[in-house]
Amino acid sequence: MNALKEIQQRKIPIVRVEPSLNKYDDKVVFPEKLEKANEMLKKVGIPKHWSATTLKQR
Repeated sequence: MNALKEIQQRKIPIVRVEPSLNKYDDKVVFPEKLEKANEMLKKVGIPKHWSATTLKQR
């Protein structure tokens, strides 16, 4: 049960990335969605709880 508590208290999630996905590192898989997301970020901005300065303070 201690391992479960430790996982829940971590700030950084524990994940394992499949190495076969590395082929997508330099590719834009969904260019339309990327364009739409960038437009939305220009209009609305990044939420305060996800901004870089807030994350550094945690």
